[in-house]
Amino acid sequence: MPACAILAALSSFWRRFRGDRRGSLGIELGFALPVLMVLSVGVIDVSRLVWFSATMTNVASEGARFAAVRGAEAQVPATAQNVIDFVLDQAVGFPPGALDVQVTWAPDNTPGNPVTVLLTHDYNFLIGPFIGLDPIELEEASSMVVL
Repeated sequence: MPACAILAALSSFWRRFRGDRRGSLGIELGFALPVLMVLSVGVIDVSRLVWFSATMTNVASEGARFAAVRGAEAQVPATAQNVIDFVLDQAVGFPPGALDVQVTWAPDNTPGNPVTVLLTHDYNFLIGPFIGLDPIELEEASSMVVL
């Protein structure tokens, strides 16, 4: 077969190949879909992180208020365990045992002394194991003066 015939056949094949668009959508989808999925899960992950942090802030404030209005001179004074139980009841959406609660009065729960409620939670990212993100510790605290 002469060289001219080979070149003509290759040229003809190349023109047909360049003009053929079948399958291009599948190839483009194969490149774009993994990126879009990682971005979507990342947005969900960051949204969950913000929600957990905001919920912890609110619950810590409610726990400190609960302890502040139930000081030593109240009809039923609050104990640390009462405050912890109250906070855990208010922490809707947290897995059981995922929230660590610490309650401290300085020096005790008499009126005029501060009460502090400290919440900690280890947040695990959804995509963390796939991209090497370690869990982060969220910490929220709220203090009020016992009435």
